[in-house]
This record gives sequence, C-alpha cells and structure tokens, in this order.
Amino acid sequence: MSASSEQHKDTHELSTAQLIIVFLIFSFLLIWLGDTFTATVGILGELIIFAFAYNEKHKLVD
Repeated sequence: MSASSEQHKDTHELSTAQLIIVFLIFSFLLIWLGDTFTATVGILGELIIFAFAYNEKHKLVD
C-alpha cells in the first residue's frame, strides 16, 4: 500500500515549468491589482512558498 500511495503522490506534483508559470501569474496579479507595498510583500511571500515547493520536489536542502 505504501508504494501505491507514493506513486499517487508523484502524479499530482507540478513540474518546474508549471511552478514558474504559476509564480509569474500570481506575481502579475499582485502587481496589477495591488499597490506597491502589497505587491512587494506578496511577491516576497510567494518566493518563500514556491522555494519550499521547489525544494520539496528536488530535495536540495535537508
């Protein structure tokens, strides 16, 4: 059962290109709809969230 759940987990992960595209879309929306402060803080928060997601995918840092 453990192996099948591991396979199922791998099928729902985003590729690196998809992570970048989603990041750019969210950044564009923050810049377009928000003021300077909101866009800056939002993009910094977004960088942290996507960095964790990228690290979980590639296991770069323990």
